[in-house]
Amino acid sequence: MRRQLSKVCFSATTQIHSLCRLVHTSVRCSSAITLPLHIVHDAYSGPSTTVASQKNSKDIIQKEKLSALMEVLSCETRSYSRVWSCYVDFMNYAECDDLPLEVHQAVLRRCVPGAYTLRAWTARRMQAGQASRIPHHFEARLKTVMRNIRATGADATLDDYHVVLHQFAAVGHYTGAMQVLTELTHVCKLDPEAKTFGLCLKAIAHRLSLPIYKVHREDMLADASKLCRKLLKEMSARDMPLTSFNLDLVIRILKEVLDQEGFFQLMKLGYGIDLDYPDHPPLQGSSMLSPFSTAALNTTLDMLGRLGNVAKLVQTFEVLTQPLPPQASQHYSQEFDDEDDFGIANPASTEPHLTPHARPNTTSYNILLKHISRAGHATFARHYLYQAVRLDRSVDRLLRSQLYRDPHGTLAPHFSLNRGTIIPVFGEANRDKNIELMRWVGWVTRQTIRRKKNDIAWYSELRDSLPPPLSPSEPTSCSSSSSSPPDVSTALDVDLDTPSTAPEFHPREKIFDINLHLNILQKNLDELVTWYENHYEVAFSRVTQRVKERLGRRVWAGKNIYLLSNNARVIVPRNAWMRIVNFKQGKTGLSGDHGGRIMRNGWVAGYKGFRAPRPQPLQFFDPSSMS
Repeated sequence: MRRQLSKVCFSATTQIHSLCRLVHTSVRCSSAITLPLHIVHDAYSGPSTTVASQKNSKDIIQKEKLSALMEVLSCETRSYSRVWSCYVDFMNYAECDDLPLEVHQAVLRRCVPGAYTLRAWTARRMQAGQASRIPHHFEARLKTVMRNIRATGADATLDDYHVVLHQFAAVGHYTGAMQVLTELTHVCKLDPEAKTFGLCLKAIAHRLSLPIYKVHREDMLADASKLCRKLLKEMSARDMPLTSFNLDLVIRILKEVLDQEGFFQLMKLGYGIDLDYPDHPPLQGSSMLSPFSTAALNTTLDMLGRLGNVAKLVQTFEVLTQPLPPQASQHYSQEFDDEDDFGIANPASTEPHLTPHARPNTTSYNILLKHISRAGHATFARHYLYQAVRLDRSVDRLLRSQLYRDPHGTLAPHFSLNRGTIIPVFGEANRDKNIELMRWVGWVTRQTIRRKKNDIAWYSELRDSLPPPLSPSEPTSCSSSSSSPPDVSTALDVDLDTPSTAPEFHPREKIFDINLHLNILQKNLDELVTWYENHYEVAFSRVTQRVKERLGRRVWAGKNIYLLSNNARVIVPRNAWMRIVNFKQGKTGLSGDHGGRIMRNGWVAGYKGFRAPRPQPLQFFDPSSMS
């Protein structure tokens, strides 16, 4: 036992000596060194010197952050992510009062992407199935900047709130838009303008145009209708006129919620159009009427089409696109008036009246043909498709003549035949198994494809021969602006596309861009060719095959069928029927050169189409099985 204790003590002593060797200790000694007086003074005043140096370093960093922020704001090609990063870096070293109000306002406009960019980005994400769970991706940034503006002691202006509303309207965030409207009217005590209400209406209308889940659709439509009526009531309480821009948005909202009574009443008061009698002035109208635009025409056609009244839809389209001259009301027949109606005729009944009208575009014809075809009116569908084909050619001829006279001052065309114009008519023919209409639609498609190819070739040659337009002056680069003192005034120049005084507002006409026109032609051509080869040929061959099978069964049963060539129902022999329907008897096998597909038991289906034969979805009727 004693030996074990001695061993433990010896090991502990060894470890202590090893630790002492690792930790070197010297002999304790004292020494005196004479220091200068100013060094001794600085040593005793150390804390105050440290605070001063820290303050100086903080000021230097703050100036550097401010310089970086002002530089990125003054750049022509500034990035919203870079602006926000510099703004956050500066606010980490400073207070809200250290930054001028103008800089906060500039950051508010530049820390998020533009409204058009954000709208396109959101649409691409929704199309890819990656819709964001939050209404606005950068809402937190806008709230932070507005909070910092209020922290400076200054009040945000109405233009600042318009910037936020414009962002919310671009993505359809109508809940946030209504909250902003409540804040600026009740908290900041600002008087809203027509633009303010227009941006709120724009947010509601844009959200209704986006995809909505079925379980949320009824609630969202009810909220949209309630908020729209609330905005209209508030505008009426402020005695604010309904501008043309806001009127277009309101009728779009009423169209989505299918408020027929409100829609018809608003058309009378806003545009002076009585949809029950569109060629007559309304009995109760307003003295201040808004101009009837193409967008309002498309909304009206879509509303009437959703209601299912095809007769009123066609009547409205004809009256609002091709109105009678103003003097036509003076030539109304009076011979059916009551004979006992004596006295002087009312001059108001004979005064000239010009019906509000607008020029239809591609969307107008697409909407019209969509609702007519869904209602099953094949005659109307064929008529308006033929009218669209003629309009496409007349617009192209007019465009070519204008380009010959003024290549760089020609206005952009308003109509171009595309796939969306043809598909509704083909859908109606396919549902009714109308082979004649399907065959005519195929002919129209082939003609359109040929003309699109010719147009692309002609405009390509014209583009190569045109002199280049005068290029605008090059914008100043970021490097050149960094040498001069930064100017933040350019960052505040934000052009919102919502007009504040819409009665005097007229949309700017678009100048013809030959590169854009060629891109549209090529896109329309690719869509038409793809649809014709992958959908039209398959559907047409399937319908033709089923009709041949149905009539073939009657022929093999000895029953009569109707032949257009004889204009009567006749009994057709089997051999004659085989020649009529282009059935050919071939070899039973996969070998052999022939123009059709080998069917069961050696029957070959002849094919005459736009391109090479393709496999049919179903097999043709085999007459030999009936013998």
